[in-house]
Amino acid sequence: MNETIRNAIIEAATLYIERGFILTSFVHLNYGGSGQGYGGYVLGGLPDSKAGAHAEQGNLAAEWITGIMRAAGVEDWKDLPGKSVRVRLSQPGLGGMVEAIGHIIRDDRWFDSKEAFARLASPSRGREGGPHD
Repeated sequence: MNETIRNAIIEAATLYIERGFILTSFVHLNYGGSGQGYGGYVLGGLPDSKAGAHAEQGNLAAEWITGIMRAAGVEDWKDLPGKSVRVRLSQPGLGGMVEAIGHIIRDDRWFDSKEAFARLASPSRGREGGPHD
């Protein structure tokens, strides 16, 4: 694996309904000269849509929101802009995908959405290693 860690500042954090029924979110990261978004997942949706069917999965929206806030060290979503974070990228340079974001100082505060969502999808829905540990 050829991942890399970079420092970034959160420029914006959005949470919105896309196409009228899909709940989604982005965290906009500034690396100082370049930027990147993290997110775009279907976190849920309106109850009468397929995106809103949560009977077979955990609460993706809550996992995303609390994971991002904890990694950034905030207790309110509106406080995310301006926060410094670490970003784990799949590869150095341009083209690397954001794999996780972490607290700028505390090594134990990383949020990896792929891992978090996989835990929610598991039959046991285990919480070991989750953003609240």
